[in-house]
Amino acid sequence: MRRTSLAMAEKFRDIVVRVGAAFHEQRKIDARRALQRYHHLLAQPDDTLHLNEIIPLGKEEDISGHANGSDARERAASPAAFERA
Repeated sequence: MRRTSLAMAEKFRDIVVRVGAAFHEQRKIDARRALQRYHHLLAQPDDTLHLNEIIPLGKEEDISGHANGSDARERAASPAAFERA
């Protein structure tokens, strides 16, 4: 009986090792596919920003402008706004 249980345990270990190897191979295939699919998204070493490099921002007028082209500061400071209040 002891030999049977040892043989079963060895078969079980063999199955677990094979399944693990299959998972490992599948992960390698998936990784290759992801690299092929998204290679255009990976940054080239010369294209990346250095840690201390500052990203230039637009002018203050560009940032504060509304989507319709109106400026919230101009509306608030206009005399018409004071007359309505």
